[in-house]
Amino acid sequence: MNRALTVARLQFVAWPSVVGWPWGILALSFLINLALFAAMQGDPNVQPTTGGLASIYVVMFIACINTITQDFPFALGLGVSRRSFYLGNVLQFAAQAIGYAAVLYLLAVVEEATDGWGIQLRFFGLPYLWVENPVLRFLGFALPFLLLGFIGIAIALVFKRWGANGMLTLSAAALVVIGGLATLVTWQGWWSAIGGWFADQSGAALLVGWPALLTLPLAAVSYLVIRRATP
Repeated sequence: MNRALTVARLQFVAWPSVVGWPWGILALSFLINLALFAAMQGDPNVQPTTGGLASIYVVMFIACINTITQDFPFALGLGVSRRSFYLGNVLQFAAQAIGYAAVLYLLAVVEEATDGWGIQLRFFGLPYLWVENPVLRFLGFALPFLLLGFIGIAIALVFKRWGANGMLTLSAAALVVIGGLATLVTWQGWWSAIGGWFADQSGAALLVGWPALLTLPLAAVSYLVIRRATP
């Protein structure tokens, strides 16, 4: 466990990629949206809602890929076991998800208190979530961090374990599965039923429940793959 904690602390040495870039990109996205909707405030047809919050999740997804492709060989070269490296990264990423979710939660509270920064802008507020439930709201910020992080880790481990052929195989398999499902749904005329199913899902299910269910198997599979991955 001591080695895992050392690996977790090691990730923050390269703080620009795990702290600076995510929050810097988010701040830039927020300022751009704030200026844009402030300039359009007189237009009654404009609804000041944006998806700019997704920027921090995308940057963290990329950072998780870099953790495997760049830090994994370095850590093994220092004598860190694959198990310790994986556990250390899980600890570090879970701590980030909790800390980042807490900050986003507070920003959402400030956004509500200031009537959307004075222009009714919803940037940090999560849509379709039970805003009166603080626990679900917090998890709605945190769980997508974990899901996208483990997706990034899994993709990077495929490259480390099987190289370019593994990535091409994964891409081909994803194309076949997605294309096959789209063809089947179109053939059977299930699109309206699927849309209705999503519409019936609560915000808690979409932003907390389903991400949690997808994160657990991804974490288990990633652990099995990293045990045989080469630096």
